[in-house]
Amino acid sequence: MSMSSEISIGELSPSLAFGAAYFCISSIGTRLNHIAETYTEEGFFGTATVSFRMPSTEDRLEVTLLVDSKIPTIQLELSGGNEEKLPDYLKEIAQRISDTLERFSSVPGVKLSHASKAVVVERKIDEALNQLLTDPDYRKVYVQVADARERLIRIGGDFQPATLEMGAVLEPLTGKTGPIPPEEHEELALNLLRWKKQIKKVVNKLTSGADDEE
Repeated sequence: MSMSSEISIGELSPSLAFGAAYFCISSIGTRLNHIAETYTEEGFFGTATVSFRMPSTEDRLEVTLLVDSKIPTIQLELSGGNEEKLPDYLKEIAQRISDTLERFSSVPGVKLSHASKAVVVERKIDEALNQLLTDPDYRKVYVQVADARERLIRIGGDFQPATLEMGAVLEPLTGKTGPIPPEEHEELALNLLRWKKQIKKVVNKLTSGADDEE
């Protein structure tokens, strides 16, 4: 069973709204299953699917976001878990996304630019985590982490500690190819999750001054 809802993006651009909504639903415990963004002459199109457990009930849920610049809304679809509780879950998640969009829309230009770019890096780290879980290949994970690091370097500021840590982790991976041995998975995953947590902390600081979420 699945349920859906639409959320107005307000004054944000479709791409910024997509990033803000993704930031809202992505946490340390979520898993990115799919993400795609397309920019054309006709506008922006973005879709993402993540899975996670509701902290209050441990129900396993899957959330799909869809943003199309032709329609000034975020289309939210929720599936899984307890069917009787699904309407309450949908309402709760939709409200969280709406609050996040409102928070992002009140951020001044430079801070909003830095926050939105950092959310892209968070997604890159989530993609690397998914790669590690589904197809743990040295080269593929290296490219994704290196891309995330370069993006953080361009933003600068409070992200410097994460870029230094990423550099130290990338160095021994340079030039390696083939499958990553299982015994290396946990350490890499913990590093990725730590960087994700650091990025979320800075983004929260840029958009509201809030502390890092656990």
